[in-house]
Amino acid sequence: MPDGAFDVSVLTPESELLSTSARAIVLRSSDGDLTVLDGHTPIITDVVPGDVRVDRTEGDPVHMAVHGGYLQVETGQGIDGAEARSTRVTLLAATAELAERIDVARAEQARAAAQARIEELRAAAGRAGAAGIGAAAGAGGEQGEGEGAPPEDLELAEAEAALARAEVRLQVAGARG
Repeated sequence: MPDGAFDVSVLTPESELLSTSARAIVLRSSDGDLTVLDGHTPIITDVVPGDVRVDRTEGDPVHMAVHGGYLQVETGQGIDGAEARSTRVTLLAATAELAERIDVARAEQARAAAQARIEELRAAAGRAGAAGIGAAAGAGGEQGEGEGAPPEDLELAEAEAALARAEVRLQVAGARG
């Protein structure tokens, strides 16, 4: 393997999305932007949704839409036991997609549908909130602990997550809008 190169594997539950020799991997964790180079300090960190770029040793960089996951960087002795260090990077993602495989039209449709659903749910919540102010006061108040979020809140969270996924896919595909 050339100097400064290391192995990168990107795994999803369905398949090994990528296995290559790389010079760098660039992503974002909850702690901020992260660039991994050969000899990086061993680490396990989360990966927040966004673009993950793998700078391969040969060929163009690979971009992926990753919707969260975990990254592990292992650094140890060379395979032959010499003093040379070797680095291995593994990214485990529940969902990831190579940029060139993103269906932009489908992602745009998903974004529009999610935006429409969010608007619909917020409008319904506004109407229910205005109508329910007196009723809630008369009924004795608020939900007790452990009752969980109302179904409308869960639907809104799901729609917002769908919108975020569509926007990540479009950003990675280069179709900003």
